[in-house]
Amino acid sequence: MTIYEFSSNFYYQNRADVLVMVEYLKKVNAITQKDINEEASIPKSNFRRAQQKNFEGYDEIVDKMAHHLHIPITTPKSVIANLDENFSQFYTCVCFSKFKEAEVFYLKMHQQFDNYQNSILLVPLHLAQLIYHITEVNYTNQVNHTKIGEAIQFLKHFVDKLSNEHRFLYYEYMAAYAGIMKDQEKVIHYARLTVYLAANYPELEPTANYHVSFAYSLISDFINALIYANKALPKLEEQLNYTKAVFCRMNIATFYKKLGNVDEAKRMLKKNLIYLNFNDIPRLDRVTYLNYADCCLMEQQYTEALKYYTRIIDQIIKRHDYESIMMVYCAYQSNQFDVANAVVHTLKGLHEDEKYNDEYFKLVLFFEAAFTKQPHDVIEKRFIEAESKFQGYKYRGQTIQELAIQLFTQMNNKKASKTSKSPLTDDIFLA
Repeated sequence: MTIYEFSSNFYYQNRADVLVMVEYLKKVNAITQKDINEEASIPKSNFRRAQQKNFEGYDEIVDKMAHHLHIPITTPKSVIANLDENFSQFYTCVCFSKFKEAEVFYLKMHQQFDNYQNSILLVPLHLAQLIYHITEVNYTNQVNHTKIGEAIQFLKHFVDKLSNEHRFLYYEYMAAYAGIMKDQEKVIHYARLTVYLAANYPELEPTANYHVSFAYSLISDFINALIYANKALPKLEEQLNYTKAVFCRMNIATFYKKLGNVDEAKRMLKKNLIYLNFNDIPRLDRVTYLNYADCCLMEQQYTEALKYYTRIIDQIIKRHDYESIMMVYCAYQSNQFDVANAVVHTLKGLHEDEKYNDEYFKLVLFFEAAFTKQPHDVIEKRFIEAESKFQGYKYRGQTIQELAIQLFTQMNNKKASKTSKSPLTDDIFLA
């Protein structure tokens, strides 16, 4: 049973399925109407009369244009129904964070691609492609710009021709992609359109608000991000959409951290720690533990933070990654030098074997130099090397990068005056 039934019947009213594709193929192939009329033997005067009446009663002219451009004149109802069913099931799975199941229905649509050649059904197919590859980011942390760009390039020709439901989804996912691209102007534009239309689709509104919140967060507008996440959360829970509710609650916690309310952030995350026992998404475990550890870090509870960073490395991803930097930092800050040095030693071996990220490793070396009180010129060199790599992981590494900058600045001030007592301040990134 789907949460919402999508239909392509809208496109088959008054021969729109052919007429819309005629306009599209004229644009992309740089064909003029004059070329079509001459080659399809359509008298100019007849075409003008048909155009004035929106081609109503002029099926012969419509058919001639379709034949000339290889547009199907009729599409079996079974083909349309099959696409609508797969699309509806696909998006329902997306809404309920069942990505693997969504992928099955997405592939079923693409397996029928030959049935959609030059037809209006390419519109929902490309819309599914846009949704699939933006959703994929949640599960792979990688953005397939090629596939997303391909879908956008196609759909931009049809925005004013889309059904209301499809246009709503298009705006929703364009807002999310604009966030990924850090395009503030487009986030605001598409988010406003999404919110405006969302009231018409109460079943889809919680997911839409979730995505709008996500988009705002990626341009650091955490107030709006928090507003729309809080709108989404209770309705997600009403829908029994617990997995997405856990993601939403985790995001709310992150926004509270960004806005300085660590207590509220930890309260939200403690609820999520309970739900982790009932989910099968490793990334969700990782992000929840990471956020909770970051809260502890902000409160300078370094031993507690270290416990959760270590759990991510040892039990969830089972390899050294970004959290390893945090392990080193927290171990040194809590005077667990044996632990810190052991992790650094392991990372040096992995880096030598090209199995550990060079950008992360440079920062690890800086912390080692700083906390083991190596000569200042060595510390300065390590910091410069680390800072040169910051841009490569600026979004994920904002917190630890700022801590490194503050630590280096503090050490420089101490070297200059021996009187600096400025405390480190903590910040955090959006998971």
